[in-house]
Amino acid sequence: MEALEKPKLKVEYISTSGVYKTLFSLIILFQMFIGSIIVIIINLWFYNDLYYFLTGESFLPFILIGQWWEWFLLPLNIYGNMFLFVFSIIFFSGLIYKILNKLCPPKEGIFEKGSKEWKYTHRRFWTAYFPIWLSRALPIPWSDIFVYRFFGVPIGKNVVAYEGYIDPEFVEIGDFTMTSLNICIFSHLIYPDKIIIKRVKIGKACVVGPQSIVSPGTIMDDRSVLGANSYTWLDQKLEGDLIHVGTPVNMSIPIQSLEESQNKVERVGKITSNMSSDIHQNDNGGKKI
Repeated sequence: MEALEKPKLKVEYISTSGVYKTLFSLIILFQMFIGSIIVIIINLWFYNDLYYFLTGESFLPFILIGQWWEWFLLPLNIYGNMFLFVFSIIFFSGLIYKILNKLCPPKEGIFEKGSKEWKYTHRRFWTAYFPIWLSRALPIPWSDIFVYRFFGVPIGKNVVAYEGYIDPEFVEIGDFTMTSLNICIFSHLIYPDKIIIKRVKIGKACVVGPQSIVSPGTIMDDRSVLGANSYTWLDQKLEGDLIHVGTPVNMSIPIQSLEESQNKVERVGKITSNMSSDIHQNDNGGKKI
């Protein structure tokens, strides 16, 4: 397989991905704090009404007192606050994300550990991490697509993104593409002293099979398929109308229709049956039984 070659760096193996925890990772606690404050402030009137109904007193006298039937709204209130908490964090994090982008715009390339690009990649990663995780926890199947688009990831229409990981930067996914369970689409790889960042382009009507890894710089043409338990090499291109398999990908198989697959199975079955018949004939002195 071809490796990524640069004047000062030759990559001959795949590294790990993900950004390790530093002090900036505590932004998750700040995001939780902001989301909780917003939920509490918006619901003060409701809590005041319930408190008055129980005690006959109001801790916020400037708010009108409600009625007993508001207790029946409590389950709906709790459920609604879950969405309020999540979307408050999403929009707040999106604001921080845009500020970080202005301070140091994302760039493709190979950067030294500790460089400005490394630091801001780390900060953007952890800013987007918690909102994406929360969106996947919501009982709405398209919520994660909304969050990725909100953070600037161009994802087409009718895209299926199951429970896998997709980098929030330098990833493009075309219409009608499906990603399977436990996949990873990485636009960055981390080595002991460097970080590699390269754009990943996944075309229309592609399939990323389960337990597979898409490495930085990968280009998947329209209608290409990455087979299960496979991973791509850096800067690898997968042609359309083929199933690509291997660790890393080293073999491509034409995509067949259901009818073609059935005919192939029947042909293989006939060949196997004839071979079995010949074996029995030889074992019985040339006489068929």
